[in-house]
Amino acid sequence: MKLFNVHDGLPFSMGTPRSLKQRKQYGLRLDPQLMREIEHLSVDQQRYLNELTEEAFRDLLKKYREKSKGK
Repeated sequence: MKLFNVHDGLPFSMGTPRSLKQRKQYGLRLDPQLMREIEHLSVDQQRYLNELTEEAFRDLLKKYREKSKGK
């Protein structure tokens, strides 16, 4: 079983991937229960927390772009 850093979702043994080094860091305040669920999903899917967050933001942007085109 891999141990994950709950703050960034990275397995301790992996270090920081190059793709994260090319990112700008933001401080966000999120619902603690929501973050726990996302952290569990990250472990279950064996994906970085950052990957899931970017996927969610892209899906949200797509949703609103499609809504504005439908007007």
